[in-house]
This record gives sequence, structure tokens and C-alpha cells, in this order.
Amino acid sequence: MHSYEKNGQTIVYQITKKRIKNTYFRVKEGYLAVTTNPGTPHHLIVSYIDLKFDALYEKLSQHHIKESQDEIVLWNQTYRLNIQKGRFSYTISNETIEVKTNKTDLLDIKKTIYKKELEKKLDFIKFEIEEVISSKGLSPLPIRLKYLKSKFGSYHRKNHEITLNTFLARLDPIYLRYVIYHEYAHVLVFNHSKDFYNLLTEFMPNHRLYQKDLKKIAII
Repeated sequence: MHSYEKNGQTIVYQITKKRIKNTYFRVKEGYLAVTTNPGTPHHLIVSYIDLKFDALYEKLSQHHIKESQDEIVLWNQTYRLNIQKGRFSYTISNETIEVKTNKTDLLDIKKTIYKKELEKKLDFIKFEIEEVISSKGLSPLPIRLKYLKSKFGSYHRKNHEITLNTFLARLDPIYLRYVIYHEYAHVLVFNHSKDFYNLLTEFMPNHRLYQKDLKKIAII
């Protein structure tokens, strides 16, 4: 392991030599993994880390919401997960979620719960969302729910629909609202221009607080 310090902050990195043409930088848990050709000079790796220091450090500092095997996080609360065999259903009681399922993959079980919870929350807030977007002449769009690894949501111009990451069911509901308004703003302004952010501010005046927070949350 090596380390590089800049402005009082440190990035720990590990170099792996392989017979490859290019050099790859990947953020791992707590360190930067560098895979490169045996002939690559060390100072070139350090130069790249220095050039991209702020972006790399931010990724390394991302907040991961974790839980043990018998726990699940829903709407920013951690619950004990009790799984029994049976047709799928679940109930939330105090600090425990009782689940009946014939599935055996734990992550798959959690993903199913995320989707169900997101469906419930969307139904609960739909009138609030519709009232806000109608001020700009927008009508509700079809919303697809999918567990994604790289983004919290997207607007598909061709299909004229929104996709939401079911991972949002793990976070405080305010982030769900932010992502929804963000994607609806893209219906009228497709890029991230000043006009886009002005529109988003009309939808959600304090959106910058949540936008900043989401950048620190890693999807796991």
C-alpha cells in the first residue's frame, strides 16, 4: 500500500502489475486500486492521483449504508429481518420485519421489499408531486422501478418515462422526492443548464441540500 497526501487529506492506493496496455483506477473500500502495466513509472500514477485528487477523495469518502445479514434498512431506519418459508408477504412491527418468502437469496429478498416499499411511498406522495409539476403544465409520467448500481433515477426522452432506483427505499423519503423532481425537470430541460436548476428550484427550493448529500451516498 502507498499513500498520497494533498491539502491535509490522504488517499491510500495499491498498485497491481499486469500485462495490460492501459492503467485502471478503481475505488475500493477505503483505498484506490490501481492496475497497470509493469513498465508504467510510479510518478505517472502519482501525477494522475494528484490531478484527480478531489474527485477520487470524494468517492473514497462516500457514505455506505450497511447492515448485517439479518438486518435491512428502510427509509433510513434499520430493522431486524426475520425470514420464514411461505408465499411472499412482509409486516413491519417496531424494529422487526417479518418476511415470508420462498426465495433463498438474501439480496433478492431485500430488493423485493425495496420495490414494494417504493410503490407504497409513491402512491402516498403522488398527489403532492402532481400538484407541483402541474404548475409547469406537466402531467404524471409512467414510472419504472428498478434496482440500479450507478444512478438514483433517469428520464427517458424516447419512451417519455421515468426510472427510479429502488435503492431509494433505503434513504430518507426526502431523497425520493428530490430525484422525482429532478427527473421531471428534465422533461422540460434535458441538460443540466442554469435553466434546468432554476426549474428544479421552483419544484423544490432546497434541492441543493439533497443533491449534495446524494453524491456522498454509494449505491451498494
